[in-house]
Amino acid sequence: MKNDFKYIELQIEGRVAQIRLNRPERHNSLILEMISELDQALDQVSEMNEILFVVLSGNGRSFCAGADLNWFYSGELLSIEQHTERYKHLAELLLKIYQLPQITIATVRGNVFGGGIGLMAACDFVLAEENTRFMFSEVKLGLLPATILPFVSKRLSVQNLRKWILPGTLFLVPEANQAGLVDLVFQDELLETKLSAFISSFEAASPSAIKRAKQMINHVASGEINVSDTNETARILAEALLSPDGQKGIHAFLEKRKPNYSPTQTLPEGEGLKTSIE
Repeated sequence: MKNDFKYIELQIEGRVAQIRLNRPERHNSLILEMISELDQALDQVSEMNEILFVVLSGNGRSFCAGADLNWFYSGELLSIEQHTERYKHLAELLLKIYQLPQITIATVRGNVFGGGIGLMAACDFVLAEENTRFMFSEVKLGLLPATILPFVSKRLSVQNLRKWILPGTLFLVPEANQAGLVDLVFQDELLETKLSAFISSFEAASPSAIKRAKQMINHVASGEINVSDTNETARILAEALLSPDGQKGIHAFLEKRKPNYSPTQTLPEGEGLKTSIE
């Protein structure tokens, strides 16, 4: 596994992969090289079946203050096609985070602006330090939050999108938590305790069932599986019941004992849910 990254850090500890943005002097603002390294790290982690959690954080005072404006400005003379190709890297990174088979957890602090909100919104869960500040800063620069909006919209209501994106105003953790952008709030010195307790809350569940349930949630949210797909949902349930962990879980319940689930395994080709979102 490649660990000699320059703009991120990757650390594996048991079932947890820690990915830290590492441009603290620039509040971890995004540049193409950092996006590329994140993309590579996610590709590596996605193939590690023993990993169940991916934690995304930032070194220094801030999680991510959005895209580095020098990255935008340096491409001023490019054509619209060339600009599109550049910014497509960020859009595809967010999609990769969203589709990652593992449970993704963003732990955020400091300034979380623009693309930083996109990174955390693409994750399954967000833990925020109580003093974190959020802002969709794009409109103040004459820009639009185009690449991040599809992911943010899965967490926020249309009215909250209007309230925070259109004026580009600063908002804080209590509002973000109430609106659903943040799931849990922590005090600075209690991050490790809060994160450990949150990860521990998954211990009773089957790792393979967690991953398949996440995949199915994404398919339902995208409309690929809906209420009329009765045969598909029945087949998915039947496959889960007949899977090794399904059998272990049912037998353990009937025998009034705790199941001994094995690490997650790759499903045989052709099994599982519908193809991933494109």
